[in-house]
Amino acid sequence: MKFISVLIFLFTSISFAQTVSRIQGAEATVNLEGHEGLIVGDRVHFLNSQLSTAGEGEVLRVSAGGKKALVKIVSGKVKTGMSLEKISGSANATPAKESSAQAATASAVRADGISYASLSESDRTILERGEISQTRYVVGGILATYPLGLGIGHAVQGRYMEKGWIFTVGELASIAVFAAGMGDCVASTWSSNNDNCNGSGGLLFAGAFAYVGFRIWEAVDAWAVPPEQNRRYRELKSRLPASEDTITFEPGFMPLAGGGALGLRVTF
Repeated sequence: MKFISVLIFLFTSISFAQTVSRIQGAEATVNLEGHEGLIVGDRVHFLNSQLSTAGEGEVLRVSAGGKKALVKIVSGKVKTGMSLEKISGSANATPAKESSAQAATASAVRADGISYASLSESDRTILERGEISQTRYVVGGILATYPLGLGIGHAVQGRYMEKGWIFTVGELASIAVFAAGMGDCVASTWSSNNDNCNGSGGLLFAGAFAYVGFRIWEAVDAWAVPPEQNRRYRELKSRLPASEDTITFEPGFMPLAGGGALGLRVTF
């Protein structure tokens, strides 16, 4: 009889389980697959594969369609794949006044929630590009520092249209100004005036100064900006409703027998 009771409990738990699909910091995103209604402020248990309580949480937000919920991890060690069970009314009974206060507190915790439509253009760009991987960050930083420049490092980091094109145009223009000054200098040296570049020294200085300035700016930007943008990306992802997650594409290399292939990695 005890074995049958365990089977019935296991079947019921599986049928009405809410599954943890993602964990970000102290918050867990839960897929609501059962029929046990959850509302903001509900207290829940996180269950491991042995159906033992691994932690407790509090519902912060439920999506408009009721398919996902954001749960604050209050205690325990929660992992993806764990199921979720609402704490029974008798175990979690509180006066109506206290429940209202808890709901108000939970709403205040998520008062900073945002929608994709309310984001600035720069924040949308950060979300659409996705997190810059460590490999792209390092390779892009090296190429932006030495020897290429010209915005190539920013292109590797996926930031060419954001700022990389500025370095391409600026550095090529600086080289053109320097070359023009050098041409005038060579021409004046071989002319009858023989003024030894006195008239073209300004162009040489301006071109060289501008080029060095663009190269320093490019290197500093390639190393300093991606970590801050990754931090902003993670912040935006944590504040956006789960239903508004965006799909991102990242270039990748797949090793094959006798060579390899380039492709795109899709993250959603």
